[in-house]
Amino acid sequence: MIVVRKWVNVLLTAAKEGRIDDILKEVEDKKVEKLPDGMVNLYTYVTNNKDRINYKKYEDNGYYIGSGAIESGNKTVIQQRMKQSGMRWSVNGGQYIAALRTKHESYMWNKVKEVINM
Repeated sequence: MIVVRKWVNVLLTAAKEGRIDDILKEVEDKKVEKLPDGMVNLYTYVTNNKDRINYKKYEDNGYYIGSGAIESGNKTVIQQRMKQSGMRWSVNGGQYIAALRTKHESYMWNKVKEVINM
């Protein structure tokens, strides 16, 4: 288990440093042709997503890497309103409330009022 953890850390470090070709070589060396149903083939995943896992490129362009900011935004915008006791939402109703909450939390509520007052 420790060996696997070290190997994963090597891959994550390479992703953070933008060394995608190193990741591809590393996972290709461990490539398994036939996997049980439901298991993701790491080599195929990395090959198909190599442009998306170049974390260095995204960080250099000022993007956040990780889900913390998104999870926090979801909790603030969606969960505080949608998960209150006894609430039930249709898909459409939930979408409308989510859109309104997003405008409110983004300090864009005046734009909503402008549309309502048209």
